[in-house]
Amino acid sequence: MIWFYCKRSLKDVLGHAILIFFPLVLIFFFDYLYRNVDIETGLALGGPSRITALTIGFALTFQIYGSAISFETLAEDVYGPMRNRLFASPIETRSLLLAVLVSSAIVSMVQTTIIMLFSRFVLGALYPRLPLIILILLISVVFNQLLGTVILLLSKGVKLANMVTMLYGSIAPMLAGLYFPLPKNTFFSFIQSYGTPMNLANSASLALMDDQVFQAVPALLALLVLTFVLLGILKPLSRGVQV
Repeated sequence: MIWFYCKRSLKDVLGHAILIFFPLVLIFFFDYLYRNVDIETGLALGGPSRITALTIGFALTFQIYGSAISFETLAEDVYGPMRNRLFASPIETRSLLLAVLVSSAIVSMVQTTIIMLFSRFVLGALYPRLPLIILILLISVVFNQLLGTVILLLSKGVKLANMVTMLYGSIAPMLAGLYFPLPKNTFFSFIQSYGTPMNLANSASLALMDDQVFQAVPALLALLVLTFVLLGILKPLSRGVQV
């Protein structure tokens, strides 16, 4: 069933093109801007290069929008015309949720990998401690897919899930300093590192690539805790979904 949902997701060619090419365009644009215009970057750079930090930041940003892969699919199946067909089948609710979430996480991670590979071989981005960075990006993917699904099941409709993810996807990169510098004080420094789940994944990735393990660990642990909280919320919600 996971493979079925993967193939079903891949039919949305335009959606995947947007989630892959638009972040690449933004990476090109901001890299050009910082190289050729005398403006200060808002990125918290240490060891990682600017292009690497931009790639990680925009890959994480579009993982948020990629959460629609799971909750829009579930909305079609659970709250749309497909509901009656599923009701007549022997499928269990938990199996359906698991298949959609796993397949959506796989597709979103493939999108992230394509962005990173392109930045590596075309733009020269380097990724120290790559296996750990991939792990953080994967946890971020899972968190975002869970977040959209939990909102969908709570609201029983796709509109609120879309609105929340759009708002979150707009605000989080700004708080991470991806678009412009934040004020230089303790409060905004904390917000930039820990203010949102996307900031947690971003600061953990950049800190690891800069060999600042003790700075990366709290952010990574916080992201893991939030992910398990969503899993805990999803469990009772799944019982209320009758297909």
